[in-house]
Amino acid sequence: MAPIDISGAGNPNRVDTERRTGTTRADNNRAPAAESASPVLGDDRVELTDTASRLSALADDVRAASGVDLEKVDAIRQRIADGQYEIDAGQIADALIRQEQELV
Repeated sequence: MAPIDISGAGNPNRVDTERRTGTTRADNNRAPAAESASPVLGDDRVELTDTASRLSALADDVRAASGVDLEKVDAIRQRIADGQYEIDAGQIADALIRQEQELV
């Protein structure tokens, strides 16, 4: 599944021009209407939910992150290959619960 691009979620300059002018792609395929018809302009507003704002902030954090510790990845990969990597289900569950609590 491809990741969702939310990089423009906090951009106030992002405008849906089709809605703004009152036309749609379907309108472009129709015969022209009377010349007196004018596009409808309204006071469109967009409000981001708290979740969208948090996702945007998290995306910024990810972009600013230094990257992956390749030495640590290689060490873990080797332990898995050697059959020495043990999974602590309790530790994973605790981390998931902490992460969920941070989101609420």
